[in-house]
Amino acid sequence: MNELFIVRIFAYSVFPLLLAGAHILLDRNTQTTAHRIELVVMYLLAISVGANGLGGAFGHLFLSDLVAEGVGWGTGSPFQLEMGFANLALGVLGIMAISRSQDFRLATIIATTVIGGGATLVHLMDIASHGNLAPGNTIQNIGNLLDPILLITLTLWASKLSVENESAFAHWQSQQEPIIGLAAAGIGIGFGMGYAMNALLLVTILGGLVGAGIGIMIRSSQAQHSNFSIEST
Repeated sequence: MNELFIVRIFAYSVFPLLLAGAHILLDRNTQTTAHRIELVVMYLLAISVGANGLGGAFGHLFLSDLVAEGVGWGTGSPFQLEMGFANLALGVLGIMAISRSQDFRLATIIATTVIGGGATLVHLMDIASHGNLAPGNTIQNIGNLLDPILLITLTLWASKLSVENESAFAHWQSQQEPIIGLAAAGIGIGFGMGYAMNALLLVTILGGLVGAGIGIMIRSSQAQHSNFSIEST
C-alpha cells in the first residue's frame, strides 16, 4: 500500500517536473525564461491536476474500498462518490487549462489549492485526533501541498515576465499541447496498467515516455505539413 501512494506522488508531482526539464533541454525553441516557466506550468496542469484528478476520480468511484483502506478510514461511505466527482471536475479542468486563458488557469489553480489544502487539513486533524498514520493519510499530503505551491509560485513569476511576440508565443504553446497532453494520458494509463500488472513504477514511467514520444511525432508531422504548405504557396 505504501508503494501505491509513493509512486502516485512520483507520477503526478515529480515526474511532470522531470518531463518538463527534459523538454526544456531538448527543445531548442525553449530559450527564454517565459518559455521554460510556461512548459513547467503546462506539465503541472496536465499531469499534477489533470491526470491526477482523473486517476483520483477513478479510484474514489470504482475502487472506493481500496482507497478508504489506504487512508485508514471506514469502507462503504457514499461520500467517496462525492469526492470522486470533485476529482473528476479537477481532472477535466486541468486538461482543459493547458490550452485556455490565464484567467481559466487561475480558476483551476484556485480550485486545486482549495481542495488540496482542505484535504491536507482534514488528514492532519485525523492524525492529531486518532494517530492515523496510514499512507493515504500522510504521504498523499505531499502532493496535495506541493502541486498548488509550484503552480502558484510559477504563475506569479510568469506574470512578471513580458513576451516580445505574443502571437509567436501562442503558436509555440499550441505546438507543445499534443506532447504534454499525451504524456499526461500515458501516465494515467500506465499507472492503471502498472497497478494491474504489479509493476506500478516501471509501467507508469513507460506510459509517460510513450505518450510524450507519440506527441513529439504528431508535432513533427504537423510542422512538416506546415512547412510543405508554405513552400507550396
